[in-house]
Amino acid sequence: MAEIRKPRALATQAAGKAGKFGRANLAATLKAKEEGKKVAYAYINNAQDEIMRAMDIVPGWGENFAGVCSAKRDAEKFLQRAEAENFSRSLCTYATCTIGFDMWREELGEIPPNTPWGGMGRPDMIIGSAQQLCDPRIKWPQATQHYLQDVPIWVGTMYYPPFDPEIDHKEQEKLYVKYATEQLRSLVRFCEKHTGKKMDWDRLAALVDLTDRTWDLFIDCYELRKNIPTPMDTGDAMNTMVPLTFNLATQEAHDFYKELYAELQEKIAQKKGVAENEQYRLVWGAGLPSWFALGDFQYFNDKGAVFPVEVTYRNAEKIERLDLPRTNDPLEHIAWRWVRLWTRWFDKARKRPGSLPTVERIIEYMEDYQCDGVVFHSAYSCRSWHAGIVQQAQVLNKVYGDVPTLIMEGDIVDISSYNEADTHNRIDAFIETLAARKNRN
Repeated sequence: MAEIRKPRALATQAAGKAGKFGRANLAATLKAKEEGKKVAYAYINNAQDEIMRAMDIVPGWGENFAGVCSAKRDAEKFLQRAEAENFSRSLCTYATCTIGFDMWREELGEIPPNTPWGGMGRPDMIIGSAQQLCDPRIKWPQATQHYLQDVPIWVGTMYYPPFDPEIDHKEQEKLYVKYATEQLRSLVRFCEKHTGKKMDWDRLAALVDLTDRTWDLFIDCYELRKNIPTPMDTGDAMNTMVPLTFNLATQEAHDFYKELYAELQEKIAQKKGVAENEQYRLVWGAGLPSWFALGDFQYFNDKGAVFPVEVTYRNAEKIERLDLPRTNDPLEHIAWRWVRLWTRWFDKARKRPGSLPTVERIIEYMEDYQCDGVVFHSAYSCRSWHAGIVQQAQVLNKVYGDVPTLIMEGDIVDISSYNEADTHNRIDAFIETLAARKNRN
């Protein structure tokens, strides 16, 4: 008998509301022309949010659109369009899904029929972010421009120092911040040229401050998940991350996390957890999820396993912990915030021989959230982030001790790479390992 596929049960009401942000973001790109605003294709985790918001540029998030198509299990038609133009399935399927959509929209002169959530409006510009996390970030805008030839592009390179256990990164940081600041200044000039508006620097400074406060509130929310039983896990966080990731520098995002914080406090007071019988606490160590298979988190929960913390989409930190130098230049502040977010675990990695910053982050989360093991997801088409997962698991066990780990395999958008029965069998075996370990202790 075929297994009945259970939907993901949301543990918080706030998570159920997060989809409204994604839907509204796509709709805003379609309404922009009526509102006299410019649309820019943008890419997440880019340190460019405040600049776009300050200049009333409406961001069109390709990753958001592709994720929606994947969650709706309706990405295949766009992947096939891109594949017909010799874009391999091994490429980032966020990119190929949106490129396929762009190709089809250009052919029709309008949004393709039955596009999830109405699709995205045609951009007036493309603001790329070739930061170190994601390998297609330089070529994705260029590939898109091949089909949108009249659309200007700007691609920044917001780098941060590479980790070297023999080098104190503190001096390096200053050089990278100087470089990043000038990159952002170049973006301001690009936006001014293509909007016909000048930057309102006071407004930008206010939005930078709003982002700082949103980061703080976001982390406050997520640290409530340390409670046992946890009131929210990664299955919900794949929804509650939306305002931070796609609506940063907006009051709506800040207010969302105020609401989430209050709800989590109430759940803790009522001793309501994600699982009926929480037995195992896990770190989602790295990797984007299969958006078409978020029900797998429910599968974990039904077996008493919860994820009170994750690396994925936790792209913020308490501002005071970053110890940012004071500056009156909002662009320099953004640059310092960006660099320190990535170098936060460098000192810890240097003190533990053979370790890595990515591993120190996992260790910190394991200890702070009292976790029993780590789960990774290796997505075939997301090489730059997922290629290091096996190494992280090996280093974790070498420098910290025997930690139960599971590496799941699949993709972020391409459902043809996913085998539900095999995935659940691997989860079952992992749970047995956790149970045996707990019984020994």
